[in-house]
Amino acid sequence: KKSDKVIVMKKTATIFILLVMAAFAIPIGISGISTLYEHSSERTESAQSGAIQAGSFDNPFTISVYMTDSGKVENRNFEEYIEGVLAGEMPPTYNSEALCAQAVAARSYILSKAEAYFKGQTAPEHNGAMICTNPNHCKAWRDLSAAKAQWDVRYADDYEAKIKAATKRTEGEYMTYDGNVVKAFFYAMSSGRTENVEDVWGAALPYLRSVDSREDSSSDGFESMSTFTVKSLCDRLHASKSDFSGTDSDMFISEISRTDGGSVREIKIGNTVFKGTQIREILGLKSANFSIELNGKKVDECTVPDSGAKVTFRVKGYGHGVGMSQNGANVLAGRGMKYRDILKHYYTGVSIVNLYKKA
Repeated sequence: KKSDKVIVMKKTATIFILLVMAAFAIPIGISGISTLYEHSSERTESAQSGAIQAGSFDNPFTISVYMTDSGKVENRNFEEYIEGVLAGEMPPTYNSEALCAQAVAARSYILSKAEAYFKGQTAPEHNGAMICTNPNHCKAWRDLSAAKAQWDVRYADDYEAKIKAATKRTEGEYMTYDGNVVKAFFYAMSSGRTENVEDVWGAALPYLRSVDSREDSSSDGFESMSTFTVKSLCDRLHASKSDFSGTDSDMFISEISRTDGGSVREIKIGNTVFKGTQIREILGLKSANFSIELNGKKVDECTVPDSGAKVTFRVKGYGHGVGMSQNGANVLAGRGMKYRDILKHYYTGVSIVNLYKKA
């Protein structure tokens, strides 16, 4: 009968609804990174802005780290690992607010690296782990007790306490932009203004914009210089770029363009165009924000007279210039700025959230 069919259909629909409700009632039970990874494949791209979500982790939890020096993968408490990043990346003499800013930036950067692991994109440098201790790939890390043994014995206890306090005070805090973990790059000292990320690595990000960091300009070590004979300069350029056409008896420097942050975007030496970042790497300069002097005279364009001429690169700042200047953060902290404000100065439009579930 038609009425019987309707009853059967209603019962079937009810059972289906109950099954769906039961499925969603089963707790996922995220208790750490490894558990999150197991369930991340069940999420749809439209239902998440990233593999890491604020308030989704139990505290404490463990991460796997490839220890580059020993060649072993070790499990580490995440917050204790952050203490090691602080010990490896920022002088313990810095202001406590700067150390707190560094802790949040480090936590953000490491989580942005680990997020690829959740998506099944394990980096070869990690040897199967979530992250590594290679500073050229992830961030520098030092065992806190080992670092303490190398500090001035008169202040070692205080330095250890400062690092632990900064990590504890910011426990679980990291930065997001539009729900995504921020790639919180940082470096030693700006050249007076930070760089747009695309001017250094090619891809734009809305929170890594050029901002003022004039606090660096009055700091020790802001300026440095490197001098080369024309011959040694040409030899280095030839070694790094086989199609370099300049010679030590017939070379000119011209067409220097700059980024919003002041670094050299491109420079023509001989008949070859180099990026400022390439010149920095080839010559071992502290940054790509440099000016050039020929035999002591500043030049924007010149023909080099002979192979014995001296070419000097005067450099401002130290590092790639993207994100937070650690020295600038320390100066701002010394002027009374709190760590959250320091972070929001260097990372445009970010939110500071917490990784851990509320108690």
